[in-house]
Amino acid sequence: MNELQTQDKNVESTRGYAYIAPECDIIETDSEYQMIYDLPGIEKENISIKVEKDVLTVTAECKNAAEGYTLIAGEFAPTNYTRSFNLNNIVDTTKIQADYTDGTLKLTLPKKEEQKTKEIKINIA
Repeated sequence: MNELQTQDKNVESTRGYAYIAPECDIIETDSEYQMIYDLPGIEKENISIKVEKDVLTVTAECKNAAEGYTLIAGEFAPTNYTRSFNLNNIVDTTKIQADYTDGTLKLTLPKKEEQKTKEIKINIA
């Protein structure tokens, strides 16, 4: 995880919308990183994933889709999320994949070829 560095925590947009940084687990294998975000209350179409100047940013907005009702008790506060990581030129950004199931976003970030762990066999005499 030392290679991927977080860019921000809680932020507020210029329009006054509050965003919080979702917690993210990062798993490293020899060939890739996996990032797992919990995004409760978010619909798939309201998630934005972009890479700009080697910074990966995930933004998710919770939009109240229910209409035609009267709210008699409101305890659920819709939450918007945003979090950025500096990729430090170690990820092949053209091959990033995303999967979103049941409120969990999983990103697979393949390492660039030169970043992959390689085993060299040395014969000892």
